[in-house]
Amino acid sequence: MMSTLRPSRADKLPAHLGFFVLAVVAGAASAQPSGPAAVPKASPADPAFYSFTDADQRLLERVQYACFEFFWKEVGQPASLAKDRHKGPTSSIAAVGFQLSSLPIGVEHGWIKRHQGVKRAETVLATLLGRQDNKKFGVYLHFLDLNTGGLGREGYEVVASTVDHALLMAGVMTAGEYFGGQVAELGNRLVNSTNWRAFAVGPNGYLSMGWKPDDAEHLDGSGEFLKWHWSNSSDEERLIYFLASGSPTPAYAIDPEMYFRLRRTMKHHDGGQPFAVAWSGPLFNYFFSHCWIDFRALGPDHPSRFGVNAPSIDWFENSRRAVLTHRQRCIEAAGRFGTLSADRWGLSACVGRDGYIVPGTRPNLSDQDEWGEGTVAPYAAASSIMFTPKESLAAIRAFMDLKDAAGKPLVWRDPKAGGFGFADAFNLDQGYVSDDYVGIDQGPMLLAIENARTGLIWKLFMEHHVAQRAVKRLKLKR
Repeated sequence: MMSTLRPSRADKLPAHLGFFVLAVVAGAASAQPSGPAAVPKASPADPAFYSFTDADQRLLERVQYACFEFFWKEVGQPASLAKDRHKGPTSSIAAVGFQLSSLPIGVEHGWIKRHQGVKRAETVLATLLGRQDNKKFGVYLHFLDLNTGGLGREGYEVVASTVDHALLMAGVMTAGEYFGGQVAELGNRLVNSTNWRAFAVGPNGYLSMGWKPDDAEHLDGSGEFLKWHWSNSSDEERLIYFLASGSPTPAYAIDPEMYFRLRRTMKHHDGGQPFAVAWSGPLFNYFFSHCWIDFRALGPDHPSRFGVNAPSIDWFENSRRAVLTHRQRCIEAAGRFGTLSADRWGLSACVGRDGYIVPGTRPNLSDQDEWGEGTVAPYAAASSIMFTPKESLAAIRAFMDLKDAAGKPLVWRDPKAGGFGFADAFNLDQGYVSDDYVGIDQGPMLLAIENARTGLIWKLFMEHHVAQRAVKRLKLKR
């Protein structure tokens, strides 16, 4: 997650619609196949997979509205850029990506008028494009000034960040496809000018996590690419390489083969179903790209078509297995941490009692558990609703039902009283409930629930010409 670029977020060390293909080619590095593939009892192809009662729909609507209010109200003026976090002084382009994707949802639900959404999107995009002190090689700085869209002097770093730019681009594409007109025109200018290939400076052509200037005041001067590179096939990486493969500017696009050269390491827990794991196992590593890319419709991919010796994976099923395994690990640790239970789970990057933390569980590449003392981030379980609707809905209800000693909601803050829904994190053993909200936590919760309810964001993003080009170049459809 993006409070700061840190090597722990990536790699510090050198059947269609639900069918997970463990077609591990003999000798594939680090792969650990475990028996035949299994077909889930329910899949997105089954209408019952996303089956919500009227009461469920009302609950999900409440959660979504609270998330939307954050992106509508927590903005600078006159630039209208979304804040990185409620208590923070700056904007992050990742939060802006989720902000732009929130606008079609707000219109469709009647929370804002269409003309309001158009105006907000145009303001944000014109602000970003209208300055030169906020980007390098067409990739925007991680943190920007809330009010001007220029160089942010109160952020945590001055870095042109590839993952945060990818999240921005996903929002730009979604808003452009929905509103069309000037929003699409401005969005295309931003998309077309993104030079992904400039960042392909890592070993074997892997993309750097970012570029840092020697003098923060002069982005047009000298600088260096960060030494950390995106090389593992987790959700951040796949979104970056998907977009970089689909660039409409040939000189800026990367070879689609690089998408398949991201490391795919198969592991499992206690004899369970295997899946391709992330570095340290926070849940956001399994749902970020799914907020936009509709992997349900793409089925298993085919590295062999690019001469790559790696497992063929259905990434939707991969995330389903990862989330269910994560939940099981939380259940097993319930006796150790009082916050965890069958309906209270979800460890991911969040604002913990002592600062920003990135807890996660095995199986993962690090082979270590980072429990964060049992601190739960409600957005993690809620954002997993795309893969585990029943379990995630039960968790949402459990979070909503938690009460303090006075009988008041413990982790829910009503928008009517100035809140933005679920607190970013809580820990019952510590008596801790965060008083902050983070854009990149509110965002996936909003988008994931919308996808589970209507598929709106999946539809818009996948119809954009960049996504269409990426699907074709990556040969993801049969």
